[in-house]
Amino acid sequence: MRHEYALDSLLRVLLSVLLLPRRGFLLHAATVVRSGRAHVFTGRSGAGKSTVAALSPPGTVLTDEISLLRFTDGAWHAYGTPFWGEFRAEGANTKVPVAGIYILVQSSVDSVERVPAKEALRALLPNVLFFSASTPQNKQLLDLLAEAVEQIPFYRLRFRKTAAFWEVLTK
Repeated sequence: MRHEYALDSLLRVLLSVLLLPRRGFLLHAATVVRSGRAHVFTGRSGAGKSTVAALSPPGTVLTDEISLLRFTDGAWHAYGTPFWGEFRAEGANTKVPVAGIYILVQSSVDSVERVPAKEALRALLPNVLFFSASTPQNKQLLDLLAEAVEQIPFYRLRFRKTAAFWEVLTK
């Protein structure tokens, strides 16, 4: 069991560094595919990422723990990863165009609002996995994330931890 966690950690570190020159990064997020588009849900631990995955239709969850986002073929795509949290579903090894990134906030109502790029970048930074002390690599990552928040729609999703949140996303 100890080796499983060591391998998991090694893969996270290695991927975070290898993705950067390929215009990609790892994000602490759950990704759910609906109508051929990836909805990426991020937030602090306990915000509801695994809950969103559990409340989503069977077969739609790409990951509930760490999402891989990469700019390819002129657009941002989410990819399946081997990293799983509580949900432990069978994610697909596929790439899907990103519809949006949602910052999760538990609430007594379901609502969605657009988040400006600067605020999106501030919300994104603590959830990006990156393991390099190199100043040039850190600048390259920051530039990539600044580009991502300009190109990917970001939203704040307030939700009640029920499947009804999908109704506000599909309006």
